[in-house]
Amino acid sequence: MTIAGKIPTPQAKNFGISSPSTRSLEELQRRVPVVGDKALIDLINGIQVSKDIIRYRKNRGWFGQLIDKVDGSDNKRKLLLDGNIIAGQEALCNWVLELSDSLRISQVALEVTQNSLLEARDAIRNHKQRLQKQEDAVINLSNQLNELAQQVGARISNIEARVRQLEVRVAANEDLDQIVTAWAAGQTYTQLPWAVQVALLAREVFSSSVIIYELETGDKERFRQLLVNKIIATSKQLPQSFFGLADLLDQSWAAMTKDDRELAAGLLEIRSVTPGRLANTPHLFVLGTTLELATLPEEARPSKPAQSAIALCRAQINTISRTADAREFITAVVEETANDTIAIIAR
Repeated sequence: MTIAGKIPTPQAKNFGISSPSTRSLEELQRRVPVVGDKALIDLINGIQVSKDIIRYRKNRGWFGQLIDKVDGSDNKRKLLLDGNIIAGQEALCNWVLELSDSLRISQVALEVTQNSLLEARDAIRNHKQRLQKQEDAVINLSNQLNELAQQVGARISNIEARVRQLEVRVAANEDLDQIVTAWAAGQTYTQLPWAVQVALLAREVFSSSVIIYELETGDKERFRQLLVNKIIATSKQLPQSFFGLADLLDQSWAAMTKDDRELAAGLLEIRSVTPGRLANTPHLFVLGTTLELATLPEEARPSKPAQSAIALCRAQINTISRTADAREFITAVVEETANDTIAIIAR
């Protein structure tokens, strides 16, 4: 039976006499702990196996030994016994060499320990480097995500701005079409001279979503030109050639009833307008002043209110041409009305 970690104690005796081999084993056990030491256990186990084999061979009879020789069992046991003896001698030799040079064993242990520590340090360093790379990767990814978020945000803002511009443009188109269609159908500004109709129509258009479109987009051409073209294409009262501005305005107020004259003068009055605004609206100033003079009592009214209004404008406000054609006059009234509306909102 083999042993698995327990060796006879140094006090074990054999008939009271210690043989040299026993004393060597006792000294070896005293100097080196044998529990858990595989090499020493293998040595003792090998000795025990050899004893078992010898004891088995002694106990076999003549007939049993004959059978062992026939089937080769005896030869196998002999080889096993010789192998155990050789292995035991090698194990004993190795232990003697190791135990006789404990300093070398300690140095080896220290070297192994040092190598393990160095490996641990390298592992920690490599792990730290991997963590740093991961952290750098996370930071890089975070920067990329931030940049992507900014790009996406900019694109979304751009899309929102375009959508808003489209919404405002659609609203402006709808308002312009509704206003001009009602005027063209004779539902608004009826029985008024075309010059007064143009001024009141421009005032209505640029009090709608059209002015919001201009403020948000900065486009001051689209709807102004569109309105001018629609007026020229729709109105049937427009003169086909150049005309004197004073003659046009004097004919206009003379054709109006007293009530319409006072109503138009109140809608197009210029007394509440600041000098800065008047400087940029000479045609509106002339039209408003003409209607204001025309509402005066007959004894106080100038014979030609429009000529007086043009003279006042040229003297106090701004230069203005005395002649024009239909497109030039309509364009001037539309531009001045739109710019004046923007100036009012921007105050």
